[in-house]
Amino acid sequence: MGKRSIDQWTWDYWLVQRYVRFCYKLFYKKIYVKNLQNIPKNQPVLLAPNHQNALMDALVFVGNTPFQVVFMARADIFKGRLLKHFLNFLNIMPIYRIRDGIDNVRRNDEVFEKTLQVFRNKYNPIGIFPEGNHGDRRRLRPLVKGIFRMAFLAQEDYKDKPGVKIVPVGLDYGHYSNFRTSIFINIGKPIEVSEYYKTYEVDKVKAINGLKDRLSSEISRLMIDIQNASYYKLYISLRTIYNKRMREIIHIKGGTLYDKFLADKKMIEQLDKEYDVNPSKFKGLDEKVRNYIQELRTLNIRDWVVEKRNFNKPFEFLKALVLILLSPLTIPGLINNLLPYKIIEKLVKKIKDPQFLSSVKFVGGMVFFPLYYIIVSVLAAIIIPGALFSWIYIILIPLSGIFTYTYFIWLKKLKGKLNFLSYMKKNKRKKGNLIEKRVEILSLVDEIILKVQNL
Repeated sequence: MGKRSIDQWTWDYWLVQRYVRFCYKLFYKKIYVKNLQNIPKNQPVLLAPNHQNALMDALVFVGNTPFQVVFMARADIFKGRLLKHFLNFLNIMPIYRIRDGIDNVRRNDEVFEKTLQVFRNKYNPIGIFPEGNHGDRRRLRPLVKGIFRMAFLAQEDYKDKPGVKIVPVGLDYGHYSNFRTSIFINIGKPIEVSEYYKTYEVDKVKAINGLKDRLSSEISRLMIDIQNASYYKLYISLRTIYNKRMREIIHIKGGTLYDKFLADKKMIEQLDKEYDVNPSKFKGLDEKVRNYIQELRTLNIRDWVVEKRNFNKPFEFLKALVLILLSPLTIPGLINNLLPYKIIEKLVKKIKDPQFLSSVKFVGGMVFFPLYYIIVSVLAAIIIPGALFSWIYIILIPLSGIFTYTYFIWLKKLKGKLNFLSYMKKNKRKKGNLIEKRVEILSLVDEIILKVQNL
């Protein structure tokens, strides 16, 4: 069952892909894949996603599509023998840049030859991050030209007939590094490279630039693309504060990741329009939002708590009592999962680039938790008398960990509610409390949004 060629479908990759998919569903609480059918089968396909979250952006396709995508990534991430073997196994090939040394750059010829082989065999799509490297903001950066040169090179087999297709993809994470958040995978319609081939034969630069502009526009449409550098943090904060209100304005009744994405895109579009004609209006709004967010952080309260605001006090205190009674049940989860957790925590502390945090957490979790469970399970089978009790303990090891993590999430949410109730008891009659600040922010954004929409 050994790995044959990177351009072929293999069973060993398929088995690992199933495991990655299982881990993905554990790592992310919500996963929404929009328009998976837009990726053609048995055709030369080039997937082009935005790039903000290091290795996780490639693992998106391993864990959430049926394809054995061949990804190309910058060579400097191939550090360490173990990581190099892992990336190679996942069909991720290095692309060398000038900064990697001129001798290494020459190795790109071999890489390009392999990618042409993948295109010709049509089993696996090619994946390239057209921005060239990852960024730390929800913004599409300028695309590099390498992807387009490769696409036209592969298109030479078809000339001006339909052949190579570039599929734009937008990725949006609820949080870049946190466990149990969300990911939205938005797949666009394929772009036929053949539409630009006649121009390419006459003027290569014009064809490449035309295809580059088209792809840039398509990816931007599929992702959260905040180009306003002056008020980037304001836009990010309003995604949380104003999303529900925006859905009401544009008559979206649902609350899926796609529904929220549509509302965010519309809000960003409207804010951009107002900023173009009246940028001074944003200064006061930005200040109020910053003050509101800072106060939330100081009080350890989340915005959703202020939005919901009307909590049943007896019921919340009953929850607190239940959590106190359940607290001893977290001890097995802590004991049985502490060692692999600490190993991963130690690895995370060594990471300098924050965009790699989730990659280390995810891959570390895939490796160290199962390895630890296997060792503990063997020891349990030896030490605990009776096969039944051994199996019960083995099953409870991961379940106790999941329960403990969930317990602390419940505890954190309850603490936020109680903090809010305590705050409101002291400040309910005071002018400018959190509720009033939030209402004022909504009102100010309403003025912008409703004005632009002419409602």
